[in-house]
Amino acid sequence: MVTRDECRMVQASFLQLEPVADQVAASFYRRLFELNPTLVPLFKTDMELQGIKFMEKLAVAVAGLDDLDAIASLVQTLGRGHARFGVQTIDYDTAGEALLGALAEALGPEFTTELRDAWSAAFATISHEMIRAAGEQSEN
Repeated sequence: MVTRDECRMVQASFLQLEPVADQVAASFYRRLFELNPTLVPLFKTDMELQGIKFMEKLAVAVAGLDDLDAIASLVQTLGRGHARFGVQTIDYDTAGEALLGALAEALGPEFTTELRDAWSAAFATISHEMIRAAGEQSEN
């Protein structure tokens, strides 16, 4: 579970990413596909548009980190949608690694170990809920 201090750190750092959101998204997907090329066929849309959607959803999730109930519906919907597209539980680990790499690239030396840990906790919290929702869907 992400702590209040980690929430604040993640939210503050995310504000720094807004001017370079397109670069962060491009870096994320480049890294994701380098780490696991078998994920490429899951994406059938224009990758620039996909990057915009990714950053929009990430912005909502980050903004709601300190009130997870407020974003639960979004996160659960995303998890179920990812499952329908063929995303597996293990793919979340890959996505987390890709995200941390993209953040490190964008934030440079400001991406300290403490901030990396905060983002890891935030991603783990959100992805856990996405995975749980996807599992519930597959049981129904």
